[in-house]
Amino acid sequence: MSSAALVGIAAAVAAVILLGIIILPLINKWQFKRMPFDQQVRILMKQAKGLVYFKNISSGSKGTLIYVKNKRKILTYPWILVEGKMLCTKENPFDVWDYPEEHPELTDDEIKQAVEELEKYNDKSIVKLYLQD
Repeated sequence: MSSAALVGIAAAVAAVILLGIIILPLINKWQFKRMPFDQQVRILMKQAKGLVYFKNISSGSKGTLIYVKNKRKILTYPWILVEGKMLCTKENPFDVWDYPEEHPELTDDEIKQAVEELEKYNDKSIVKLYLQD
């Protein structure tokens, strides 16, 4: 094999790696942010690993932290960035589930678990979500 053929093969491999590692994930994030909420819910439920899953979707200085429980229920924590802190803009984030669409109220046990899971998330995360007082 000539050196020109090897260079061509190496360039093709590099292009495929670049496409798969950098460009496609960026396109997927861009598309996900622009999907309707119900389509985002379906994707998040498929992505959820385990019984508790958090996904932070941001657009500059605002965004939404999404909590998925048991791949079936979703709470959203909309936030804005204030002095480097994510401040939740939802007055009472633990009143009703944002999904399913019937918006059932959270039980006392579900509220307790959601608060505990949010605390665990904050312990692991660099930028923490702060609830309004």
